[in-house]
Amino acid sequence: MSYSRVKIAARLRPPIPGEQHDNAIRIVRSASGSAVVVDNPRDPGQTFNYPFSSCYDELSTQDEIFEQDVKPLIDLAFSGMTVTIFAYGVTSSGKTHTMQGNKQQPGIIPRAVEDIFHRTASQYSRAHLAVSYMEIYKDEVYDLLVDRETATKLPVRENEAGQVFVANLSVCPLETIDDFESAFSRANKQRSVGSTNLNSVSSRSHAILTLHITVTDPSNNLTLAGKLNLVDLAGSENNKLTGNDASRMAESAAINKSLSVLGQVVHALNQGASRIPYRNSKLTRILQDALGGNSIGLLICNLAPGTKFRQDTLNTLNFAVRTKNIQNKPVVNQQANAITIPSSSTSSTLTRAIPAPGQLIRPSGPRPSRVPRISNIASASQRASLTFSSLPPAVKVDKKVEEKPPAIPPHLTEDEINARIAKAVELEVARRLEEREKQRREEEEEAARRQSMSLQDDQASSLQSLPPGLLTPLLKHRQSQDEELKQRLEELESKFERGNKESHLADVLSPISRKKTGRAYVALARAHTQKNNLQVALELYRKAEAYVPDNVKLKERIIEIEWAVKNDRPFKPSPKKPRRASSKRGHSKNGKGKYKLAPPNDAVEEGDEDDEEEAGNSGVDKENLGGESGEASGSAKRRRRDKSGESAPGTPAEEAAACTVRRGVTERVARGGPWAALSTHVCTVAWLFDCV
Repeated sequence: MSYSRVKIAARLRPPIPGEQHDNAIRIVRSASGSAVVVDNPRDPGQTFNYPFSSCYDELSTQDEIFEQDVKPLIDLAFSGMTVTIFAYGVTSSGKTHTMQGNKQQPGIIPRAVEDIFHRTASQYSRAHLAVSYMEIYKDEVYDLLVDRETATKLPVRENEAGQVFVANLSVCPLETIDDFESAFSRANKQRSVGSTNLNSVSSRSHAILTLHITVTDPSNNLTLAGKLNLVDLAGSENNKLTGNDASRMAESAAINKSLSVLGQVVHALNQGASRIPYRNSKLTRILQDALGGNSIGLLICNLAPGTKFRQDTLNTLNFAVRTKNIQNKPVVNQQANAITIPSSSTSSTLTRAIPAPGQLIRPSGPRPSRVPRISNIASASQRASLTFSSLPPAVKVDKKVEEKPPAIPPHLTEDEINARIAKAVELEVARRLEEREKQRREEEEEAARRQSMSLQDDQASSLQSLPPGLLTPLLKHRQSQDEELKQRLEELESKFERGNKESHLADVLSPISRKKTGRAYVALARAHTQKNNLQVALELYRKAEAYVPDNVKLKERIIEIEWAVKNDRPFKPSPKKPRRASSKRGHSKNGKGKYKLAPPNDAVEEGDEDDEEEAGNSGVDKENLGGESGEASGSAKRRRRDKSGESAPGTPAEEAAACTVRRGVTERVARGGPWAALSTHVCTVAWLFDCV
């Protein structure tokens, strides 16, 4: 298989009016060839020389490029090869003008189509032409021959032969040049184009136009399928100069990324890497044939003379130098035509496959035997040793027919025929193995189905054989559990709905209002508790919890009442924990600096204090109101004690002892029992002792 390198052509566009340039990029022609000479921007005395097969200066025309570099490649496309021509360069370097041109100066695409139709009319009368057109925008493939509003993203696939193609891409047949111009003009209006500071009509996508050329060669009984890929790549951009906005920046990033992957593929091919990163970008995936594949490639490097493009121009030339070292392996895409053999009974022609050597052609008449013939599955060496005695007898007819093997077509050799027979045998063996495997799976499924049905019948018979009433307790227990679970779920739902309602009401109240509302609910709940209306009291306590959710005692009270209601027991509140004497609430200083104990009548009753704590008053006491209010309260208590004629103990130690005695007696009285009466007397004695 012959190798072919990618051909490079460089074209320098003329300067745009108002563009700053210094003639640092020049085209030099000599007897040895042409080259691009660029002055080193860092050292003007040094120049870089880039020799290429074709170089075109500012005065070159579209016709020169087409006649010298493109037209010879069209002959290869008619020979069944794939040819790829793509324009590469920085933005505003003239790539689209080179590929498409305008009405006054047509580019490569319209000239190539015109030349193909001219060849079809003059040389290749049995040639057919079709076109497909797509663009790669932000690394997504779109069909330009369909309406863009309804166009979808097209996937890139690979067939069993390893050829890359775009799935669901439309292919439009062409009969005349007018058909192409109409479709091409309509498709170009749908291509993504934008304006930047460097180019007012900048291409924002890579465009790939493919001309499918199918030529039928009746003399050799072949069909040749050639393709001509014409690629207009988007230009690389320096975002410091383009002035792109956010959307244009995203487009520029996608363009630069795909071109960067293209450079990585070229570098990997030159290095002989084991893995070529074709799949890193859809552009390189589609152009895989032109980059080390089975295509013939032509790279046209478009150069911009402006000084602001100097570094980008050097990058383009360096990329071209690396690309021209890529070796492709072009192949001819041909396919043998079907053979037409006339029938002895009818005048119509029937398309038949090539018969195997040694196979008999039987005359028309009764249907012959269906016994498999050994000659159809034997190898070439075995077929030579077979005799007619090993075959089933032929059908007897009145007219003797001379049986001769069919003539071998001239374009098929013996090895090709053997290969076709071997392939047919492999396919037949594979088909029979597949049928046997399918039959085996069906038998296994049928056996499994029968086994499952037998198990179900055994289970049903075992259930029917159970004595009556054996499963009744289990079913009742299960039913009771279901009812209990259902009741619990209903309680949780009602509790959740009630809690949500109360929480919404509590959110709109101030902290003081919430506390007051909670106290009111607690007071009502205690009243119903004393009346033994535990269910109503539980509802009220739960409402109070919504206003003071952080109160621990209130939660404990709710748990106790829930337990009593659930178990249908009388409610007995848990005993209260003893309170520690507070120095600010129980004592106050008199004028002489001595402590005076507040009498029991002046203290808050225990039940009231419990209500306050249950309503969320645990975190806010009277002692938090400040020192002045505490002293004022102490003064008021001293005045009440003076009016009632009570006297205070003499020392603080005596006061503490009296308080301890009173607290213990009070707790015993609250608990009741046989010592309640004795505790009452002790309490009275302690109180008298305190008064003395």
